[in-house]
Amino acid sequence: MPHDTEKYWEIFERMSSDEIAEINRLNDEEHQKQAKAFKEGYHKGICYLCSKPFKTISSENPCLHWLLRQCKFKKKDFPKIYAKYGYGNIAAYIRWCANQERLLSNINDLKDEKPDRKVISYTVKWKNIDWTFDCSKNDLEGHSGTAIDYPHYHFQMRIDGKQFINFNDFHVPFTDHDIFILKTSIERGDWFKQDFGAIGSGMQDAVSIDLDDILEHTTPSKDEENATYHFSTMIDARDNPISGEEIYEIQMEAQRTGKSFALIAQQRLTGRAQVQTIVSPADSTPDIASRTEHKRR
Repeated sequence: MPHDTEKYWEIFERMSSDEIAEINRLNDEEHQKQAKAFKEGYHKGICYLCSKPFKTISSENPCLHWLLRQCKFKKKDFPKIYAKYGYGNIAAYIRWCANQERLLSNINDLKDEKPDRKVISYTVKWKNIDWTFDCSKNDLEGHSGTAIDYPHYHFQMRIDGKQFINFNDFHVPFTDHDIFILKTSIERGDWFKQDFGAIGSGMQDAVSIDLDDILEHTTPSKDEENATYHFSTMIDARDNPISGEEIYEIQMEAQRTGKSFALIAQQRLTGRAQVQTIVSPADSTPDIASRTEHKRR
């Protein structure tokens, strides 16, 4: 059904601050409840949705844990999943799983890497699996005059880098609820935003954090493969040269305190040198898989 986001805005405008706060509270409560159940089940190898081990599959009861490929899930089974679950449910489950293995940097949903013509474009990595969601503006509108004249998205799944589900295998329909969420977040993004909860955040949320907070609260990773950020720090001390010995002391203090070199350098060299730190996604963040779109004639 069509969604008039102007009407949604008018409803929102008529609501009191207490009513909005209550809706947000109930939504957060439900999310926390589901996230808790998910994590408890995940660490036992049990799906919180169907209460069955990840290694089981039942054709009569399609479930999102099939996508983890711990069971004998085949490409032909995918329509059973999206017939039962919408895009929002599928994406959230996959993102939640990815963040149990490595927080934030397993999900490349960076806006700077999303082409302008795309509504959705991001890749999620979990163990040996990569999933990519892709939806252009044309896909969201539906391809008029064709058999796929309905809002849809494309989905790719790779296992050990090998093909399993390709973008062109399915035109996955959005549910009405999906369309409501997407259209409202696109057209009324100033007050309505889609997210996947605290345990579904990706690199876009990670790079949106204030730089000072990143420097204050991050610790150096012993394994670059598990890092969230990459720091590049430059020290300009042309007016008051810094000795190599002091740089070494800064490194040692950073190691001793578990803080970043960038933070310690800023604290120790304030007023004596300019310290500039560039924070970027870790090199191990997966690339967003691209989809070649056919030109419409």
